[in-house]
Amino acid sequence: MGDHWQLILFFAGLLSAWGIIIIATTRWTLTRGLAAYDLRVAQIEKSISDGKLENQKREREILQLRCDLPLEYVRREDAIRQETVINAKLDTLAAKIDYLRVERRSEKRNDAE
Repeated sequence: MGDHWQLILFFAGLLSAWGIIIIATTRWTLTRGLAAYDLRVAQIEKSISDGKLENQKREREILQLRCDLPLEYVRREDAIRQETVINAKLDTLAAKIDYLRVERRSEKRNDAE
């Protein structure tokens, strides 16, 4: 009967050792998986924060562009109005030049007679 206890204790030790090996392997696998998961989460958080920084930079650029637009560019309506005024002034100047030419011609005719 003493031999049976030794055999039972041997199998109990073997079973305990097997259980410890299974637990250690599971713990190692989970730890490794969680470390990879934590790394991936950190990368995602970093990309999100970088994306937020990029968005903030873009928003600043857009706001700066909105501030600079009125100073650097002329609206279409304003450009058309300026062109119309300049053309009207040129037409008036051309009419005055034509009037002066007609006056000179008539003075030359009067002087020639």
